[in-house]
Amino acid sequence: MVRFSVLMPVFNEGKHVRKAIDSVLRQTFTDFELIVIDDGSTDGSVELIRSYQPRVKLLQQCHEGAEVARNNGAAIAKGEYLVFLDGDDFFFPFALATLDRVIRHFDSPPLVLATVLFFDDEQEVPVPSPNRIEVFKYKNYLSRSRPAGSATRAANLTDSIVVKRSVFEEIGGMRNSSPKTFYNEDSHLLLKLGTYSPCVIINQPVTTAYRKHATNSTGNVVAIAHAWLRIARAERRGEYQGRNKWGRYALIGGRSLQWAVMYCWPGRQRKLAIQLLFGTFPMIAVALANKFLRTFRKIDPPIVLPKVKETDAPWSKSNFHQGQEVTVGRIKKS
Repeated sequence: MVRFSVLMPVFNEGKHVRKAIDSVLRQTFTDFELIVIDDGSTDGSVELIRSYQPRVKLLQQCHEGAEVARNNGAAIAKGEYLVFLDGDDFFFPFALATLDRVIRHFDSPPLVLATVLFFDDEQEVPVPSPNRIEVFKYKNYLSRSRPAGSATRAANLTDSIVVKRSVFEEIGGMRNSSPKTFYNEDSHLLLKLGTYSPCVIINQPVTTAYRKHATNSTGNVVAIAHAWLRIARAERRGEYQGRNKWGRYALIGGRSLQWAVMYCWPGRQRKLAIQLLFGTFPMIAVALANKFLRTFRKIDPPIVLPKVKETDAPWSKSNFHQGQEVTVGRIKKS
């Protein structure tokens, strides 16, 4: 067993996948495996990925979508935790080291949510400082009192989810969806994980960079609106287990309202906006009530992890002398 299995679905990402793979292989924390799942690429991505073998494990499938790809990767994973990274995004060098510190500090929680930085395609992204690790700990994901997943917007992203492999298997993994129906896979997974305790949300540092470009799945307004309607129907069917139905209703209703008002209506998808509002109306009512009640709740203070000595930190410049091997706990860098 290794600490982390990084699962990277790739579909025609030849332009970006090298940076994504390099960002994983250059992590200061090295107790991991990288599994790249090619989803039927036709642009030369497979040949590029093969050039990294044997450091990278390659799986290939027909064009079945990102959720199926992640399930297939998880099926052969050996890591204690699954970490997700899309083929057009990248990790900062200290990402896995930060996750390991948080996991050890909180005695191996089932769910950790990292923070993702959005950036425009071709934009230069400065590496943030990893010296301060600030987190929030909640009973579970549905009981949190603040947004999670993004440094610049209230959004969940699959890239931010770090889940114990045993828990991922226990909930049955992700859906066996298709390239047309995989949308909102992050929210679907988090609803299935919603009552597992505890949930730790990393506020600082940002660990992952999410590339914004014309083909992002998050830009498909119609597909995401239909995905929220499917999730609402799944909730009514009892697909999401656990006692916190209020929390699930608040999440689904809040996101559906946001998508209808901020994206469908301005995007001239007004019929779809109305369909989304009426299709999730009871959940929207709960979301609005929950938002009102939240104003009376005590704000959870952040937890700042103790600082490590600069010379002991895996990202320390003194640990990168050529030919020197440094071991810090589970962290090993040559």
